[in-house]
Amino acid sequence: MLVYGDWVEDQVLAPVPHRQYVFTLPRILRPHFKYRPFLGELCRRTGQLLTECFRAVAPDGRPAFILFVQTFGTLVTFQPHIHALVADGVFQPNGVFRVLPPIPTDVLEEGLREKVFALLKREGCIDDQLIDRMRAWHHTGFSTHNGVRLRARDADGRRQLARYMIRPPFALEKMTYVETSATVIYRAKMHATLKRNFQVLPGAKWLQLLLQHIPDKNEHTVRYYGAYSSRYRAKHPTPNACDKPAHQITEPDTDLRRSARAAWAKLIYRVYEVDPLTCPKCDHEMRVIALIHDPSVVQRILEHLGLWDPEPVARDPPQGADPAAAPHWPAKAQLPLEYVPVPDIA
Repeated sequence: MLVYGDWVEDQVLAPVPHRQYVFTLPRILRPHFKYRPFLGELCRRTGQLLTECFRAVAPDGRPAFILFVQTFGTLVTFQPHIHALVADGVFQPNGVFRVLPPIPTDVLEEGLREKVFALLKREGCIDDQLIDRMRAWHHTGFSTHNGVRLRARDADGRRQLARYMIRPPFALEKMTYVETSATVIYRAKMHATLKRNFQVLPGAKWLQLLLQHIPDKNEHTVRYYGAYSSRYRAKHPTPNACDKPAHQITEPDTDLRRSARAAWAKLIYRVYEVDPLTCPKCDHEMRVIALIHDPSVVQRILEHLGLWDPEPVARDPPQGADPAAAPHWPAKAQLPLEYVPVPDIA
């Protein structure tokens, strides 16, 4: 999540206002989307809907957004929906970004409803009778939300929102396995519909629940549209790259530079809020002084620190050997010490 948030902010997103859109489906239609190709088609039609809405206001403008397919709810139940990280406007042909008002939710709900009806009717999942009945409902179950907006300078907010959208369906720390009953207890926030904040399922049922959220091979759960599409970015420099110093643009993109974008020390600090390169004794920054290859020097240093253990490691007993002869089994030879230099990317 951290690596993706950094990458998408540095390489894809433009430093312009962004807004989150969330598209959800009625419960009566959700089981149809367990057939995985329907999720990809739902994502494609949602992208069409957003593009049509932006072009209705600015025909010459190019929207820019990323769609994230999520299949899970709070308690890991199957709840397909689409998150969209959308530039709050369009890019004009001259490259200038034009801010637009948010797309009204009622327009998006109606458009999403008709596109989903057309998809499921084409596939033979629903008929005209059900469609007419759902259209007559006061609340059809289709909903959109667009209340989260980020300012142009809020780079951390864009990173955090991207991490939230790509998060996994469940967290290990919320899961407890009870061996005596072979059941799994999963604790989360209060579920609005189920009116509880936990799941208690047999182990096999829990695995069955998780399997619903595993994408098929080569299935795309993140898709890029408009100015954020791969084809467009291949022909045009990313808006973020245009704001970087010239030496950062012209420098060759080496393996070391790609690794440095996700430096391990920075990731540890963001997760645990502790800098692993700060000395716990003096609170100063630690740095690499030397890489020691000579085993004799390594031994002297470890002896000085009281960490040298010259005792040989006992060898595992040979197959079929007499346990009483254990003291006579030969010891494993000590492996030679070797320090392999690695690039300091922190």
